[in-house]
Amino acid sequence: MKTKQELLIGKASIKGTMLQAHLLWAQRRLGDVERLKKHVGPECAKHLDAGTLSTAWVPFRCLVGIDQAIATAAGGSPERVFRSLGEHSARMNLSGVYKSFVSAEPHRFFTQMGLLHRQFQDFGESRYSETGVASGRITQSGYPEYSPVYCAGAIGYFEGALQMMHAPGRITVRETACQCAGARECSFELSW
Repeated sequence: MKTKQELLIGKASIKGTMLQAHLLWAQRRLGDVERLKKHVGPECAKHLDAGTLSTAWVPFRCLVGIDQAIATAAGGSPERVFRSLGEHSARMNLSGVYKSFVSAEPHRFFTQMGLLHRQFQDFGESRYSETGVASGRITQSGYPEYSPVYCAGAIGYFEGALQMMHAPGRITVRETACQCAGARECSFELSW
């Protein structure tokens, strides 16, 4: 895959519940999230305060910028931090108000996830297809904005969701195509 780029132009938003999950992870690992403000601009710094509701729309670029600030503060591998943020988001959001969508059957869950896509972001589309008894493909397309930060978080989210379902076997999630690298869509291969 060629070098990944990001495009953040202010046309996309995510639900506050995604950001809340990432900030909770940061608070537990780093302590006070106030120190992240120096790494983000004023538009995004306001979302570091406790006032962002789970139902509020947050600019996608702020999620990416705050995740980058979290990775900087956490140190180590940024990719690992982004994946951990995604995994934590799955655990937090899928054990809360959306827990009724968690199924013991991964194929069913990921099919439903495609239907819930618009509950969490106001852009793009997510489709799921079975590729085997214990494998599938998630394809995300039509994203006017994208970032490798978000793609790494998606891998962690899918891994976290499979762990919550107690998927049998070894859980593997890998990205095989990415808009950040010039592809028309992002594709993730899952197996368990």
